[in-house]
Amino acid sequence: METFVAYYRVSTQQQGKSGLGLDAQQSAVRRFVQNPSGILAEFTDIESGKVNQRPQLLKAIHYAKTHQARLVIAKLDRLSRNLTFISSLMDSKVSFVCADMPDANEFTIHLLAALAQQERKLISNRTKQALDQKLRQVGQWRNGAQSFLHPSVSAKAAESNRKRGLTNENNRKATELIRALVMINLSYGEIARRLNGAGFQTARGGNFQTTQVMRLAKRAGFVKTELT
Repeated sequence: METFVAYYRVSTQQQGKSGLGLDAQQSAVRRFVQNPSGILAEFTDIESGKVNQRPQLLKAIHYAKTHQARLVIAKLDRLSRNLTFISSLMDSKVSFVCADMPDANEFTIHLLAALAQQERKLISNRTKQALDQKLRQVGQWRNGAQSFLHPSVSAKAAESNRKRGLTNENNRKATELIRALVMINLSYGEIARRLNGAGFQTARGGNFQTTQVMRLAKRAGFVKTELT
């Protein structure tokens, strides 16, 4: 029977004391392992996502190596938003798996870690854009119902919908991978197959189809010359 060492992270002292987020991580790991006796030990760090020095993670890695077990985490973003940290974990040679993406290979994990690092850089920009959008909406309401009939308002609404689609968590990660695969000239059908094989899902939780890949590529502005 394969054995596991579970690692969890909560981001603040308050979450650590209240268990906020921890129960969900534990449930995800236990669903993945299925057999409770397969979890040899559990370690929890209470840290900020920006902090890479996590004593409990180091203990978990050491324990997993000593007992020839796999390190299991609920979600990749529970580890860190730092690509260097993820790479260091891989360099430790400990076998680990993400419960939310068990079929992910090293390429997929590196890619998602890079996306997580990029997301950290964009958080402030997204927050500002959301605030600006809210202020525009307030202004539109104040201008009265007729303002919504103005073409410029309709254009802003369409652009807002487009940006919302791109920032959807599932779409955003998939779009970055689509961009990379389009650059090496893979067909939309092959890109859909690779997305599904890597564990990606659509915004509604389903498998990607060729037309959905094409739609995401078109939204992001990097369409192929033909649908294949």
